[in-house]
Amino acid sequence: MGLGRTTRFAALPPGARRISVMRRGAGGLKLLAPSAALLAEFLAAKRALVRRGLATDAAHAAAHRRLGYRARYLAELRARPGAIDALRRVIAEARTRDVYLMCMCPYRTRGRACHTYALLDLAREVAPELRRLPEPAPARVR
Repeated sequence: MGLGRTTRFAALPPGARRISVMRRGAGGLKLLAPSAALLAEFLAAKRALVRRGLATDAAHAAAHRRLGYRARYLAELRARPGAIDALRRVIAEARTRDVYLMCMCPYRTRGRACHTYALLDLAREVAPELRRLPEPAPARVR
């Protein structure tokens, strides 16, 4: 039992649950997603870097770093009413079965440039004893 990160395309172990923590999509736990403004700023910065010739994965990591995305995302969570309580509910579930936080960022995102890594670190602060699960590989890793 524990908490981990996954992409949409990775198969999970039997009995595990996938929880989307993305802004986009109809389902998921949007209380734990980045704000629409932060996500839009990140996507614009990433697109600009790609237009300047950076490879997509390098642009992703560079935009994340340049925007101070991790710190800004965690500040948003700490200020958002109900977000830490929502994380505590996820942690409680992860004590009874494997739970994976899902985002569409790439598998093992370069530089841990995905909000799910920050969310896992925050979960570890809230529940230091919680086991971190390895990230399942998608069916086809590029």
